[in-house]
Amino acid sequence: MTRGTFSFDVFSGGSVSFDLDTCSTCETKACVKACNAPNLACVLELKDNVPALRVTKEQAARGGCIECLACELACDTDGIGGITFSLPMIELDAHLRDMEAAGQVPGFKRR
Repeated sequence: MTRGTFSFDVFSGGSVSFDLDTCSTCETKACVKACNAPNLACVLELKDNVPALRVTKEQAARGGCIECLACELACDTDGIGGITFSLPMIELDAHLRDMEAAGQVPGFKRR
């Protein structure tokens, strides 16, 4: 059975996406554990053995998800990499454009 993806918007204008096919095979569910650590937003819970929002998508977008990236870090280190954060980085984008205009290549694009 294919579960697809689940995503929600966050306050910064970015989004968080979960590959539910990947998440369904994860044994640790590290993202949910990380999100529910003391002093964090606690917006994730397990539903049908995959991460789900404990708040509405609207609440998450209004700041319910504090974009701390704890779930993504936990997923990458203790899970199996089913989360993707897409956050706007306006200053970085401008800096990269300035580098390109100056004929410079950022390190991550060098071969």
